[in-house]
Amino acid sequence: MRDDVRRELLRAASDHRTVTYGFLMRKFRISRGALGGKGIAGVIGEIDRHETRNGAPGFAAIVVRKDTGFPGGGFFTWDGLPPGLRRPKSGGSNPRLSDAERRYVRGLQEEIWSYYKRS
Repeated sequence: MRDDVRRELLRAASDHRTVTYGFLMRKFRISRGALGGKGIAGVIGEIDRHETRNGAPGFAAIVVRKDTGFPGGGFFTWDGLPPGLRRPKSGGSNPRLSDAERRYVRGLQEEIWSYYKRS
């Protein structure tokens, strides 16, 4: 399943678009799951770790909530974020993003889209 989800994310990245958590959950029959555990966040995290180990940006910034167009608050609980943006695990359920968080996500999205751009 991880490879199928990665291919879908690769298509979205190369098409310069985002994809919603709900779309991936429905298409691949993935549960919402617990934060950082099994479920959609765990699948995206696993794919991202694989991508970054291979020197590529991950895809997490282009997987977004339908209602906000941005990743959920849990995105900001992941390791590797700038210290000023990293939220405690308890802040992961809050979907509201600060201006700085939105700018950070937009920058990552541009990096992802540029890296995976179709030739």
